[in-house]
Amino acid sequence: MVYMGIEKMENVVYNTMSIEKTNEGRLSRKTLFAYGMGDFASNLINTFIGSYLSIFYTDVVGLAPAVVSLIMIIARVWDAVNDPMFGMIAERTNSKKGRFRPYIFYFTPLLALAAVMTFTTFGGSNGAVYAAVTYIIYGMLYTAVNLSYGSLSTVMTTNAEDISQLTSWRMMGTNLSSVLLSAISPIIIRAVSGGQGMTGKGYLTTIIIYSAISIPMFYFVYANCKEVVKPVNDNSKISAGESLKAVLSNKPLMLIFAMMMCQMFAFFGRMGVVVYYIIYVVQRPDMISVFMALPSLMTVVGIILTKNFVLKFGKKRLTAIGYIGAGITLIAIYAAPVSNIGAIIALHALYGFFCFSFPIPMSMTPEAINYQEDKIGVRTDGIAYAAISLSTKIGNAIGPAVALLIMGAFGYVANAMQTAKAMEGINISANLIFGIFYLIALIPLFFYPLNEEKNTEIRRSLDAKIAAKNR
Repeated sequence: MVYMGIEKMENVVYNTMSIEKTNEGRLSRKTLFAYGMGDFASNLINTFIGSYLSIFYTDVVGLAPAVVSLIMIIARVWDAVNDPMFGMIAERTNSKKGRFRPYIFYFTPLLALAAVMTFTTFGGSNGAVYAAVTYIIYGMLYTAVNLSYGSLSTVMTTNAEDISQLTSWRMMGTNLSSVLLSAISPIIIRAVSGGQGMTGKGYLTTIIIYSAISIPMFYFVYANCKEVVKPVNDNSKISAGESLKAVLSNKPLMLIFAMMMCQMFAFFGRMGVVVYYIIYVVQRPDMISVFMALPSLMTVVGIILTKNFVLKFGKKRLTAIGYIGAGITLIAIYAAPVSNIGAIIALHALYGFFCFSFPIPMSMTPEAINYQEDKIGVRTDGIAYAAISLSTKIGNAIGPAVALLIMGAFGYVANAMQTAKAMEGINISANLIFGIFYLIALIPLFFYPLNEEKNTEIRRSLDAKIAAKNR
């Protein structure tokens, strides 16, 4: 009875779906907006967790930085198994709603609940175990929803400009939600905490609000984003081993994975510990909203100014400019005197602007999938996007984990005045190491072999194969 009720509800949403295209077959603005709404919803939850879960674990639950690092590393080791496994399941799903959309529909409420559970406490010696279990469960449900959502960009269109627009709208959604949560999260946390700083009740109330908002947003994506790209060959006849081998042998995809891992290690790693830098090094907790919202706002500005020039100037060139700019800017923040608040704010704005390049590697993923299908006849949208999702989650956890280990080694003590050595460790952790990793991301980017001309040839070849098969 419960399943039938859910199925009827799903049909109502599906039947009222109104995906629109222009007369030329391009995705409409409404569809692009709906797709961007998905990462707005996902980011409300995931960025809040990435920004505040570490300090919640250390300063509220009372876990040592090394324990928090271990929890995050264990979760990512499991993701290395879980993400490709779910990708295989999703791309072999055969539903009238598509291969990926049903998972957004069914798992979104569970993801919201799991996010809330990560900010609940379980006292005593079992606190670390409870934290690990809830964090791992959250990661698995995040995979189910976000991998499915991300995979939609590979099956909604074959138009290169639309693919770039999808990832640009996605990143605008990401950063607009980052601006919102960066601006209001400290206000909500402190207001609920009743003037007692940032308490567990404040964190919990905030994640409940964000989780509740995310559910209808994800359903808006479900109702307006349609899957139209079908594999040339039936994936159900391809073994899991063959699919995994195809992905691992896909050179362009593995290079995207490498550059995304460096990029997300730097981005999410800094996001996870920058609050320590603001509170303990700059010693301006009253400016948390400014320091965390400004980079996201400037990223939106950067994306808006550059998104229509990606194909004209080349994806590799613009991505390289972004990585170099972000890396050098973080290194400059590390070297800047904390007494010069104006300079630090300006550098944070500049850092955010250079993050305009973030959507570009994501838009390369469909190219790598097409390359693989054309070369060996195996299309693996789910597993391919699982690799990209895994790189994001590795960055989201390993970045802060490494930073926390460095902070612990330099003598960080929660809720205390920090020594000069400890503040140096926080500065290194929040700025220097991540600036270096942006520059390291240039290495796999340099070796990426595809360009606009090659991608056009591959798409024509695939279209010819599909036409021949349908004769």
